[in-house]
Amino acid sequence: MLKRRAPAKNTTATAMAPAALALCVLALAGPQAAYTQTAVLIDQDAPRDDLWTREHLTGDWRGLRSALENRGVTLSLEHEAETWGSYFGGLNHGTIYNGLTTASLAVDLDKLVGWPDARFFVSAFDIQGHGPSTSLVGNFQLISNIEATPNLKLYDLWLEQELFNRTLSVRFGQEGANDEMMLTKYGALFLNSSFGFPGLPAADLPSGGPNYPMAAPFVRVRYVSDKLTLTGALFTHDPAPPGTGDPQQRDAGGTAFRLNDHGLSFAELAYDGEIAGLPGTYKLGTWYSSEKLLPKELATIGDETLTGGTGAAAIYGIIDQMLWQAPGAKDNGIGAFLMVMGTPTAVCVSDLYVEAGLNWKGPISGRSHDSLGLAVAHLHIDPAYQQFATNALIASGETPNVKSSETVIEAPTSTRWRPGGSFSPIYSS
Repeated sequence: MLKRRAPAKNTTATAMAPAALALCVLALAGPQAAYTQTAVLIDQDAPRDDLWTREHLTGDWRGLRSALENRGVTLSLEHEAETWGSYFGGLNHGTIYNGLTTASLAVDLDKLVGWPDARFFVSAFDIQGHGPSTSLVGNFQLISNIEATPNLKLYDLWLEQELFNRTLSVRFGQEGANDEMMLTKYGALFLNSSFGFPGLPAADLPSGGPNYPMAAPFVRVRYVSDKLTLTGALFTHDPAPPGTGDPQQRDAGGTAFRLNDHGLSFAELAYDGEIAGLPGTYKLGTWYSSEKLLPKELATIGDETLTGGTGAAAIYGIIDQMLWQAPGAKDNGIGAFLMVMGTPTAVCVSDLYVEAGLNWKGPISGRSHDSLGLAVAHLHIDPAYQQFATNALIASGETPNVKSSETVIEAPTSTRWRPGGSFSPIYSS
């Protein structure tokens, strides 16, 4: 399971003052490492076998963990805790906590029951606290990629079969669209939700689209060669059942399993190459919605309603490029990423999204798992929606203070204190 993006809340495009937030993240994980990383600065590359350096925090369970993994069964339990503080601008000033516990089960069906090249995966969330976006800032691009309505919720539930010497794979069940698509390698360091699930589909699609914390039924086909990867997928358009109010509450438990909705299709081509001997990945993709692109909850303000198109497409391009490679290291160095996504054909909340940034992995000798970065995400509001929101607010007797765009700047550091454990101070504006 890849890291997630919380859907945009039902927020009118009203201008807010810039907000500066600081974050401390503590992450503890079982078999799988968390995304954030240390307060106890040890030599990460030195071979040790104790609480601070062994692969799993709880050890090998007297050999049970190794026995299960040898049979193809991998259990994981990960907890992330965040404390945010808002110091100026936004809605309110103060501090706030949110957390996420993720449990998952991965099964290699070949090892377990002799089913060649088949895998099963299931995961679930315990979402805690209230994130900084709705409580402190009031923005479209959620500041934390784990903030969501508190709930116990099923997320991933899928079966995958690889064919033709593992060059072709078919996966079906339930997952988020950004588990495998619209991803930037070097953007994984950053915690704003838009760096995990782009701000444009999160603002435009009903309920924020199929992504954290609401997955949707899907089928995905992928072809992989030495340099090229071609992915096609079809998802349920809206992961939440029809109704009013918070869509995450309408899909409480994550078991709506909606199969009678419109479709949301994806196609993405990725190429792995080099520039001046430095590795890079370059992607071109598109998604198409067979339903109106403008969500109902954002199409009505007061007594005014705006009708979107009957279907719309978005096109995007992604570049992940290493700029400098540390001597003798494969992954350590400075990498850059860029994503541009646009929807030129429909009336929607956002018509353009751009993100870019730098990621330096291993900036200090002997600490190859530490990282620091700087990134920007820009979400442009569709002019037709801006005019609609202005007119609707005037008709409702409110001040028409409508913003034309929203820009996020994030500067994180990630310090690892043990495998699967990390500490990350972050500045976001």
